[in-house]
Amino acid sequence: MDEATNHSPSSASSAWFGLGLQPYPPKALPSCLVLGNFDGVHLGHQAILAQARATARQRGVALTAVTFEPHPRAVVHPGQGPCLLAPLELRRRLLAGYGVDWIWVIPFDKRIQQLTPDAFMDRLRDRVTIQEMVVGPVFSIGKRGEGGLDFLQGYAAAAGFQVRVAEPVARGGASISSSAIRSRLEEGALDVVREMLGRPFQVLGEVVHGDGLGRRLGFPTANLRLSPVQALPADGVYVMELTAEDGIRRGAVGSIGTRPHFQGTERRFEVHCLDEAIDLYGQTVLVNILQLLRGQQSFSTDGELVDRMTRDAEAAAAYFASGAG
Repeated sequence: MDEATNHSPSSASSAWFGLGLQPYPPKALPSCLVLGNFDGVHLGHQAILAQARATARQRGVALTAVTFEPHPRAVVHPGQGPCLLAPLELRRRLLAGYGVDWIWVIPFDKRIQQLTPDAFMDRLRDRVTIQEMVVGPVFSIGKRGEGGLDFLQGYAAAAGFQVRVAEPVARGGASISSSAIRSRLEEGALDVVREMLGRPFQVLGEVVHGDGLGRRLGFPTANLRLSPVQALPADGVYVMELTAEDGIRRGAVGSIGTRPHFQGTERRFEVHCLDEAIDLYGQTVLVNILQLLRGQQSFSTDGELVDRMTRDAEAAAAYFASGAG
């Protein structure tokens, strides 16, 4: 593998605000504004960001993204919030990678939920000098989502800024959405997920100490602590690709699940790098989940498990040798 390219979201560059940090972006800086959950930053989101980025550069203003944490559905319907394709830190990196200059994270709570569309837009304009907004074809803000595109265009006309609506993006005759991608991820359709995201499905997590079982068997693994709201495909063994903090992409094979061979009960995410043993403890790493090799299994002996893990690693190596990664 080599240095990370467009498969890896940016880890720097854009400034962000909210959630205990500097609370608001600098109002004096005129902005082209995009607004949404941006879960996954999929191809539909990317179309909005590309148009907004071009507009911002043409006008000589900042591209500012406003997003929410937690996901509004988790507040509107407690206990029913979705698992996320891109929890906050991954979302931040992805937005930065697509050219966003300022990211304003608004803590979503009952008070924000009850704001009327006018009050919500007034709140934004109290903090951001909006010259233009770029939105998707499906848009709603404010209490019960009462503020649609007609409202926004009328509000913008009165406030003196412009609104552009990005064209919808579809694949296979259906519009791309985060909920559709989550459904396909649960089905294990990683190729379809990759097509709708415009990149492999990714997770971001901190490498923490495990119980050393993989190392004892000759397959040392990086055990990742993921966001508790991270969406994942079904349990199984996958071809993966790991990017550590040194920016190098490494071919890997990884396991998602409870490790039934060891009678485990806790779901874990473990990654074994194919070509080298590397100390990753404490690092935040990005992992692409590329292809399912098999489901979770229990074996009669540790020797049978090691034999299968060897064949899994060989299959992953063949995947990369074919250029499929």
